[in-house]
Amino acid sequence: MEQFIPLILNGVGGAVLGPIVSKALGGKGGTGAIAGIIGGLAGGYGMNAADVGFQSLLGSEAIMGLLSSFLNGGVGGGIIGGILGLVTKGR
Repeated sequence: MEQFIPLILNGVGGAVLGPIVSKALGGKGGTGAIAGIIGGLAGGYGMNAADVGFQSLLGSEAIMGLLSSFLNGGVGGGIIGGILGLVTKGR
């Protein structure tokens, strides 16, 4: 179960930041949360696999590792949420 905690935090970070960015860019509906979770998982996994992101800044010890997973997911969710917000703005 412990190996899934970073992925869960990636999804939570994306679910928090994705809808915020989506609404800020004029998006409609509740699709920002779904896109945020997917973007958070993808962004967090990709940043971790590429060894970039907040792990290099914060380290990977206990609480800082969890915080970096949350922030990495937030970045991925924000990017996908922002794209979705721009796409749904015209509708």
